[in-house]
Amino acid sequence: LLKLGTAGFLRVMKCFYYVHVGFWWALGAVGMLMASISCIFQGDAKSLAAYSSVSHMSFLLLSLIFLWCGSKTSGFVMMLSHGYISTLMFYMVGEYFHVSGSRLVYYMNGFFCSSLLLGILFSVIFLANSG
Repeated sequence: LLKLGTAGFLRVMKCFYYVHVGFWWALGAVGMLMASISCIFQGDAKSLAAYSSVSHMSFLLLSLIFLWCGSKTSGFVMMLSHGYISTLMFYMVGEYFHVSGSRLVYYMNGFFCSSLLLGILFSVIFLANSG
């Protein structure tokens, strides 16, 4: 839904042409900030993935507001990459749940200490979603 909403926002913004840009900029910035802050306090890995996804799409909203030629192209690339990265994030959290029986971030520390490769993979995937 986030990606479809962003594509719809891009179509609607073509009609407005810089009308209320300050409002949309503030909405994107506040959404990104609130989602990022809520990511800090998440204990559930699936909720963490969802809120980081919202933060990533708010960053995309900020880039699409300006409607430059480069922002449209980069927005399209970000939508594609977000589709792949967010799917991979939820897949990895689901696989972790099947292995450990828990989605709590607190228990991931011990699991990642025993499997360094998996810890690095999780870190790269979550950092790729940060923007």
